[in-house]
Amino acid sequence: MRYEYIEPLVTSTISVLDSVIQSDISKGRASLVNGNGIHGDIAIVIRVMNDSEGSFILSMETETALKVCGLMNGETFDSLTPFGIDSIAELANMIAGNATSTLTDMGFNFNVSTPHVVIKEEFRNKIPAIETFQIPLFTECGEIIINVALRTN
Repeated sequence: MRYEYIEPLVTSTISVLDSVIQSDISKGRASLVNGNGIHGDIAIVIRVMNDSEGSFILSMETETALKVCGLMNGETFDSLTPFGIDSIAELANMIAGNATSTLTDMGFNFNVSTPHVVIKEEFRNKIPAIETFQIPLFTECGEIIINVALRTN
């Protein structure tokens, strides 16, 4: 996995979250985990193809997702409704779009899939168990973890 791929994803995530949450976001210590080390109840999975293949995954607890949905839509969410799921998928879509633009400007060729929201019970079947680079972000809504699992072609 190349660091040049990871930094635009992290920078884009912080930038988009900052515009949605509009409060301080701090970046935790990055780590490399083996297997399916996805934390949280909710994961938004974006498949990456071309120069590199793999996944970019945002994971968080349900409570964090509800708070982010509330800020995005100006209302309170008591449960993760289909509208709420669409909202956090759109958040991931904005992040992926920004990161892909940056990577393209750097001379890389990336295509990304439409975000897919996965609930914890589905993690084992939907998210491959491979080595993942994780970066936690701490927000007023809760912790959001960036998971990057890319292999260079």
